[in-house]
Amino acid sequence: MAKQKILLTGASGSMGHAAFLELLKRKEEFGIVLLLRPSKKNRKHFSKYLSYKNAVSIQKNTVEYDGLKVVWGDLTNQEDVKKAVDGCSYVLHPAALISPAADHNPKTAKEVNLDGTRNIIAAIKKQPNNGDNTKLVYIGSVAEYGDRLSPIYRIRAGDPLMPSVYDFYATTKIAAERTVIDSGLKHWVSIRQTYIAIPNALSLFDPIMYHQPIDQHIELITNEDAGFGLVQCIDTPEDFWCKIYNMSGGPLCRFIYLEYLETMVKLLKMGDYRKIMDRNWFCLKNFHGGWFEDAQILNGYLHHWRHILKDHYQQVKDKNPFYLHFARIVPSFMIKRIMKRMANAKSGPLYWIKSNNEGRIEAFFGSKKKWAAIPDWGLDMSDFRAEAYLLDHGYDEKKPENKLTIGDMRKAASFRGGKCLSESFVDMASKLKWKCAFDHVFKGSPNLILKGGHWCPDCEAPPWEYDKIAKKNPFFAQAYYATHSRGKGNCSAKKG
Repeated sequence: MAKQKILLTGASGSMGHAAFLELLKRKEEFGIVLLLRPSKKNRKHFSKYLSYKNAVSIQKNTVEYDGLKVVWGDLTNQEDVKKAVDGCSYVLHPAALISPAADHNPKTAKEVNLDGTRNIIAAIKKQPNNGDNTKLVYIGSVAEYGDRLSPIYRIRAGDPLMPSVYDFYATTKIAAERTVIDSGLKHWVSIRQTYIAIPNALSLFDPIMYHQPIDQHIELITNEDAGFGLVQCIDTPEDFWCKIYNMSGGPLCRFIYLEYLETMVKLLKMGDYRKIMDRNWFCLKNFHGGWFEDAQILNGYLHHWRHILKDHYQQVKDKNPFYLHFARIVPSFMIKRIMKRMANAKSGPLYWIKSNNEGRIEAFFGSKKKWAAIPDWGLDMSDFRAEAYLLDHGYDEKKPENKLTIGDMRKAASFRGGKCLSESFVDMASKLKWKCAFDHVFKGSPNLILKGGHWCPDCEAPPWEYDKIAKKNPFFAQAYYATHSRGKGNCSAKKG
């Protein structure tokens, strides 16, 4: 009996590479196919898995050796994608252009994240039986939920999608996920991935580290568990498919960002975080992260909860480069200069303040006055673990899917400020006709709207016209007004 062929995209990334190593452990069970950009770095790194002397090249830019097939190509090229997808039983798709690179290159982010996913769907549909025998695992992101500070840091699939202002990565992941959910494929799944923590803690040090509020709730997953979970999607039962899940490492991987910073700084021998960073370098809002209330559902299928937070810290400690041991003898003021340089970089908060970037200041701080009022460390920090509540999805979630009616669809639409224009409900996959509060008419499945938290594609960011939407959409407003004042705040990102 021929082995099932598994296509993996993004094998050079953190989750993708961990999945690749997991697949290698199971290469007696599966044929492995990788779609990799033919960069010098990728060719060098993956050469250890390919014996070019004994490899077989069946097609141009394709190499096969010992159960591993590499297609040197690009997600944005339809022919390359088709070549990789052909004959595969599963497509595991974590590849993406992520932040901060995606935010600096929104056009490229769209081409890779959205158009690349469309190419995969098109290639699957060109397989026998319209692709019914090929299963797609799409990896989304916690960034789709956007700003989720207290009291709404408890996240569930089906919550409103509110990508943070200027987060082009999140907007492309939302658009790509919409395409997957309503693709018409027989077998798809969308997994919204939390923060993937890798042992190389130095990767944390980028200006984007200051975009996160210090009271941000986060629930990480190690790259090994993320990759393991992705591979575990193979041979799952039928009821696993055609759903949206949240993926994390579980409750024992939860923390608040300031706690994480404090621990990381100590592990890297950099001393006291209060001596090397000022509190007003960190933004007050407009990032993403939270604690997943429903991640156990996915773990029930994949059993990927193997590491906890302390395991990640131990990995960081074990992987620290030897020269960091000398950091303890470097005076704090010198380390602070380096850290401040990042905060003053073009994508850093201090640069926005100095250059009076009104769009960024409004989005991340609320106003320059609010930035100036940020207190020193230790002051006004007692409510970081305040209680949170779940957001309302606008219909009776206790009802089994096969018991939902067109009345439930109309109720959900009304809670979103719109209407369900269809006369009957068939099932979760069949598209219905909807109208939003701004009279845009669109089609979308109940899976997309009720289970995925999507709504009107014409109102999706960018632009980030959240004030306008929140006034007419109670579903969206419950998330937006948790961190924004009613009737105030320009979130169209015109000046950023």
